[in-house]
Amino acid sequence: MKKCMIALLITIFLNGVCFAATDAGLIVDTAYVKDKTGKPGWVIIDASFPDDYKEGHIPGAILLPPMFSKAYAEDTKRSEVLHSRVEKTLGDMGISSDSHVIICGDPANTHWNAVMFWVLEAQGCNSSLSKCTVQYYDGGVQRWQQEGGKIEQNETKPSPTTFKAIIGTKRRATINEMINVLTDIKKANIIDVRTEGEYVGTDIRALRGGHIPGAINIDYAKNFDTKTYRMHPLSDLDLLYRGVPEDSRIITYCQTGQRASYTYLVLRALGYKNVAIYDDGWRVYGSNLPLAAEDETWFDFTKVNNVLQAVKDLEKNAHK
Repeated sequence: MKKCMIALLITIFLNGVCFAATDAGLIVDTAYVKDKTGKPGWVIIDASFPDDYKEGHIPGAILLPPMFSKAYAEDTKRSEVLHSRVEKTLGDMGISSDSHVIICGDPANTHWNAVMFWVLEAQGCNSSLSKCTVQYYDGGVQRWQQEGGKIEQNETKPSPTTFKAIIGTKRRATINEMINVLTDIKKANIIDVRTEGEYVGTDIRALRGGHIPGAINIDYAKNFDTKTYRMHPLSDLDLLYRGVPEDSRIITYCQTGQRASYTYLVLRALGYKNVAIYDDGWRVYGSNLPLAAEDETWFDFTKVNNVLQAVKDLEKNAHK
């Protein structure tokens, strides 16, 4: 935990007053959120499903627009034109380049809630390049109510503003960087946050199974309690990642980038500075056949076709 405090103090020193918003660290509690709710310059983003948001949310919380779900949740390759759309949408959400943002969501959606934390850091927040800060409230509206917080049902309509992203944060690892790392694995530590089955190639979710050469497997589900979905204490997580050098370049990846964002959040909360996500994920890498892979397995199309034919036969017989 010492490295967490040292990293925090260094960051505050580098950013001065503009980083005072994160004096509680990147993971904040209910008391902290209550103190910031409704204050000028503070924006709470609720990453819950729209129907859950309508049932009740933290007062003043803004529902995450569907644009982000489509752009970062769908199983498609990222588009380079996304940058300008993110800037505009953040501005429409009332987030400016000097806003202080707190992310929350349904705790069960651990694979999704941290995506916006990474998106905002990728745009320059929490860096010496920008005044914008972003933090994460673990537990969502359930914890909020359990600890005495009131909720509201009316949708919060933000006043549009201007958000200007900062280029050069190096929070996103491109395929070019991944190929460069493969030529010299010492350039980065790659963490595959998928399940063991995906990692060893028994669970195939692209044209082939396996993993990026040199990647170590730490399932993202080890970061939280699988019953409550609350993040484990940082002291415990510090032990989980004790083998990952804190001064190295670290790249996380999964299938689409969602699970990788949660591990990204944990590493950042632990004080790791040079962390990025390869958000193309295995769905792109595993389907790019010239790229090297370990524990490589192949999709059994014959087996799948046989299953499909069996289903068709069952449907045909059912209508006789």
